[in-house]
Amino acid sequence: MNTAVQPAPGVTQRVAEYVASASIARLPPKTVESAKKLLLDGIGCLIAGTAGTEGAIAAAASAELATTSEASSVFINRTRASARDAAFVNGITLYSVGVNDIHKPSGSHPGGCIIPVLLAVGEWKNSSGEELIAAMAAGYDLMGKLGRALIPSHRDRGFHPTGTFGAFGATAAGARLLKLDAKRTACALGIAGSQAAGLKAFQTDGSSTMIFHAGRAAQNGVEAAVLAQHGFTGPRTVLEDRQGFAAATADEYRIEAITAGLGSEFEVDATTFRPFYGCTLTICASAATAEVIKRHPEKKAADVAAIKVRCHPVVIEEVGNANPETLLAARLSLPYNVALVIARGDVVVADLGEVDLWDEGIRRLLPRVTFESDASMPRYGSAVTIRFARGGEDEAENLSPKGDPENPMTWEDIVQKFLRLVAPVAANDKATAVASLVRNLEKTNGRALAAAIRAACGGA
Repeated sequence: MNTAVQPAPGVTQRVAEYVASASIARLPPKTVESAKKLLLDGIGCLIAGTAGTEGAIAAAASAELATTSEASSVFINRTRASARDAAFVNGITLYSVGVNDIHKPSGSHPGGCIIPVLLAVGEWKNSSGEELIAAMAAGYDLMGKLGRALIPSHRDRGFHPTGTFGAFGATAAGARLLKLDAKRTACALGIAGSQAAGLKAFQTDGSSTMIFHAGRAAQNGVEAAVLAQHGFTGPRTVLEDRQGFAAATADEYRIEAITAGLGSEFEVDATTFRPFYGCTLTICASAATAEVIKRHPEKKAADVAAIKVRCHPVVIEEVGNANPETLLAARLSLPYNVALVIARGDVVVADLGEVDLWDEGIRRLLPRVTFESDASMPRYGSAVTIRFARGGEDEAENLSPKGDPENPMTWEDIVQKFLRLVAPVAANDKATAVASLVRNLEKTNGRALAAAIRAACGGA
């Protein structure tokens, strides 16, 4: 681990060459399958998010800044906009639902940044399904490998990896769909480096900027790719330069990790599906809590006297808030998520509203959650001990919840989550049509996929 005194030569160029030549033919069948599952999962979050408020706010604001282009679908209000603005609104809409994917090694949510680009640019350019898969894999690879190079220092300095790494991942996907050559792809990544932003200060008060980061990353990715396509230049050493992204945003990093395994180790295969509401640092506690509760079906929430969570001190620092006052703060609160599972059972696909935030049954449990700091625990693991009011206690430890690459969800699992997630918005036949298109993505194209999603959202 070190900050380079001299730029490591050729890192950005090697990444650009990889992105420009990305092809489904170079992906193992397992990786294609992973990409399809992640795509359907992300589309499910997007459709579900059309029932929420954050995407509607973004759509209204975007309309104030509207361009004349109507190349791509804005799914929340079934209008059309430029690919750039559609990616922005759809990114916020998708990421507003608290069960989208997680790439744990990078601490980021790649689907919220990359899938909106696939849908917007793919519809605009009528990209083939094979091109969508290749672009998706390339975008996930770049986001994931940036995380392997810069985490934990980047995050510890206060950056939100979804926003920062997301700008690069979205740009890689956009550049591939626009069929930029390696030189222009490198320029696009250079442009993205000056757009890569996102601060974790939203954790303090549960503000909406966390969701904004994914939308902005998607928007910036489209914009960077289009600018480069038209000849605008960006530094083609943006990743490794002594004044580039790594050096500017991390005290310690491993620059060689950005290119390690490119083309042989695919980050879509290392991405976690989220079966529980919450965030990266809460889902293991939710899974452990659910395990204990399932072993005691005769117990009710009122029977729970105390809940102790043993976890890494970083978890306590980042998600220990026992009194969340906004919905986003609730998503980022481990006590709230544990209480939610006890009160409601498995919260597999739920997105919550104000009534849930202040639910008395959940609130009553919050003071009963305590922490035991254990630096030997992995950052994402938790052990939960529940003590019951009339005696007895039980414990479960979870280091790899359902959805992790080590504990994968099957295609059937993903479809069931998707159908449950979109049920409040989409008729079953329309939702099933979307799932079928993603399943056979190689045989379709971006416009057909966008039309099916639009239909599932209630559009013509």
